[in-house]
Amino acid sequence: MSSSRPVTIYVNVPSPDPVRYAASEIRRCLMLMTEKNVKIRHVKTSAEWQELTRDSNEGVLVGARGRFEGFLDPDLCPENGVDDETLVVQREGKCIVTGSNPRSVLYAAYDLLRSLGARWPTPGHLGEFLPPTDGEGLFETEINERASFRHRGVCIEGAPSLQDALGMVDWMAKNRMNAFFLQFKTSLYFWRNYYAREYNPDHGELRAVDEAESRRLDEEVIRAAKLRGMMVHRVGHGWTAECLGYPGLGWYEAEKEPDDETRELLAMVNGKREFHGKVPINTELCYSNPEAFDAIVGEIVEYARAHREVDCLHIWLSDSTNNFCECERCRKLTPTDWYVKLLNEVSRRFRDEDIPTKIVFLCYANTLSPPESQTVSDPDGRMIHMFAPISRCYMHSLTDPLCAGGGESGGWELNEVKPPRTNSEYVSIRDSWRRSFDGDSFIFDYYMWKPYLRRMTPLGFAKLINSDIRSYETLGLHGLISCQALRSFYPLGLLMASMAATLWDADTDPEAMMDEQIHLLLGENAPAVKEYLTDIDRVLGAPNHQRHRGPLEDPDLSRLERLIEIIGGFSEKLGAMAAEDERGKRSIELLKHYNRLLGSEAEYLLLRAGDQKSEADEALERIRAYLRDTEEPTRRYLDTWLMLRSLPG
Repeated sequence: MSSSRPVTIYVNVPSPDPVRYAASEIRRCLMLMTEKNVKIRHVKTSAEWQELTRDSNEGVLVGARGRFEGFLDPDLCPENGVDDETLVVQREGKCIVTGSNPRSVLYAAYDLLRSLGARWPTPGHLGEFLPPTDGEGLFETEINERASFRHRGVCIEGAPSLQDALGMVDWMAKNRMNAFFLQFKTSLYFWRNYYAREYNPDHGELRAVDEAESRRLDEEVIRAAKLRGMMVHRVGHGWTAECLGYPGLGWYEAEKEPDDETRELLAMVNGKREFHGKVPINTELCYSNPEAFDAIVGEIVEYARAHREVDCLHIWLSDSTNNFCECERCRKLTPTDWYVKLLNEVSRRFRDEDIPTKIVFLCYANTLSPPESQTVSDPDGRMIHMFAPISRCYMHSLTDPLCAGGGESGGWELNEVKPPRTNSEYVSIRDSWRRSFDGDSFIFDYYMWKPYLRRMTPLGFAKLINSDIRSYETLGLHGLISCQALRSFYPLGLLMASMAATLWDADTDPEAMMDEQIHLLLGENAPAVKEYLTDIDRVLGAPNHQRHRGPLEDPDLSRLERLIEIIGGFSEKLGAMAAEDERGKRSIELLKHYNRLLGSEAEYLLLRAGDQKSEADEALERIRAYLRDTEEPTRRYLDTWLMLRSLPG
């Protein structure tokens, strides 16, 4: 980069929001990294743009792929509205930044900055690493990468603030993830978890969130996602309640009993038509009743008609199992066959009304088995199958053949489903569905919902995620939507780093990825921290191939005692650690928190195993108090609400 004049970034006007944002991000980061002035010039005419591609002036041209027709080989990074590919090339003194679609242009911008040393290990300003550079590599870099997987997303869970959600969306784009899922018609349940803070009322200012405020929060998140070109997913559960006039915004009990007319639309289970466990979204309908069938179809179509900003609409049934209608008419088809009839009718209505929204349907609970008499109709390629192995084992990777047991993988009688606990059974279920539907699909997994918080093995879980994602191709899966807390970077963000990196590049080396992440956050302290985390992983990892629960879930006394020794020894090293910047200081503090929390859990489990009930109860209450007292410094990294719900005992 010439030092005699400022760098100029050229971008078309008009261009899609992600393209213009890409140009602004290159400018922002380059100014911080080079301490030189960087200008953006908005090019308003096609003739001027074409002239720019031919002149001899140095510059960075940021644009959609179609803007470079006649200047770049047409086979190089062709336009593709679904799959992401990035391109950074040098042509006649110009650095060309483009991609297969608008969001891929943004990813290409971050690729260019990454080539100069930029990294984003965690959300927020402390998670942005922009090292000094002379910028010479700007006009030397060439990158052409295609994402290994189409779907690379996160689904809201836990107790997030708006800041947490916006921080996650920003981090995801910088790490080339492309989809964000807001559950329900509005994500009131999750916003309320944080802002009402019944779990920790002394942390921060309490704030009332009603449906109107929740929609405003949703809209801010959607705007942030759309600015970055992300696919927006919405709803999921709730349709079975909403179509009856009951709120389907969370796992709430009904405020009133259904009237006689409504009751006739509910599934009959054990001879009764009532809300399953008093919770409307956990209740199935009597799908053989035309009124019930038409009500849910109409509710879905009306929503899609009014919400064209939604790219992928999730059509799920109730969030429960063994609650399907047992009436004589409903028994004529399996639960999944009724589900497919419903999906096909919604899809037909979408086609008739020219609604472009894609439909996501799932393998879960009552629909673990594929249909027997119905076939998913997908003439326009809008259907996406979602595989949700919620009761899987997390001590083993998905395709580990040794993760097997006596569980069932199909053939259940009506309302006698027994969800598998081991991964071999789930793989069998996936294979059976794959024979029924061979279209687009992804997995909906739960690594950072509760499973990790029950294991607390950063290295082991990061490796598990890497291993699982690498196996998706063999399972016919085109990616992942991770159902998880948005505050999921505890203690060092290794799980999220593994997820994002491997979804983009299935050949990601997990050890190299983790070494870089730890070094970015801890500098010269990284080797000692890696050794400590490796020791933790050895103790808390699977003691043998047949065990499906870890020592923090199913206490192993010798391992817990060894864990306490490791924690005690590392406490001294932590006390002597120093950091030169705020990023390092925060990382050390988070490690101290993790070390203490892990030690406290081990001590509690030892007391419980020794039948010291009162002492164990007191120890558990101290853990809860510690989590509440330390929510402020850990808030962006650890979901305290979810952690409290995940504690043993």
